[in-house]
Amino acid sequence: MDEIPRLIGDYVNAAKNAMKAGFDGVQLHSANGYLLDQFLRDNANFRDDAYGGSIENRIRLTKEVTQALADTVGADRTSVRLSPNGDSQGADDSNPVGLFTAVAAALDKIGIGFLELREQKDFGNFGRTDVPVVSPDIRKVFKGALVLNQEYDLARAEADLASGVADAISFGRPFISNPDLVARLRKGSEITPDNFRTWYSHGPEGYVDYPVAA
Repeated sequence: MDEIPRLIGDYVNAAKNAMKAGFDGVQLHSANGYLLDQFLRDNANFRDDAYGGSIENRIRLTKEVTQALADTVGADRTSVRLSPNGDSQGADDSNPVGLFTAVAAALDKIGIGFLELREQKDFGNFGRTDVPVVSPDIRKVFKGALVLNQEYDLARAEADLASGVADAISFGRPFISNPDLVARLRKGSEITPDNFRTWYSHGPEGYVDYPVAA
């Protein structure tokens, strides 16, 4: 466990640098199979210390990093991103509802600004799953602002906002190919599809060459 304090310190230093650079706040990425998500999931975390085994232990690191960030930049300027349902780059859990409602309840106590969930659907071109979404269960234990993400178009976004399951919807990939996405959604304009092959190009292609709507 000797590495844990240093790891938490790395997140704190990153948050301090972000605020010095003029950010409004920071988001802790505890999703998508990355380090903190690996601590959360029972198919990736095989530790036998205070950070492994039970759900309470596996959520400990995310809780401690979140609290450290809240203490550094303010809880209202701290958010967390989770990916509760299905496999994320090999990281998965046998009890997603039990795990992620426990995480959400802990984050609610810290009082973070908002919680964002990347929820895979049974369709889509960037990960899909038949595992049901966990947002309705998380909504019961997390009283702060809840933001949902992935595979949204305007109709699905408006439906989830109207149902009350979410306070906001975030769009990611559509912004790549639609620099004027907000205006397009407001006007009902056609959404330009993105080109996966140019996501990580080393030049302007795929970054600054998508046109705005006429």
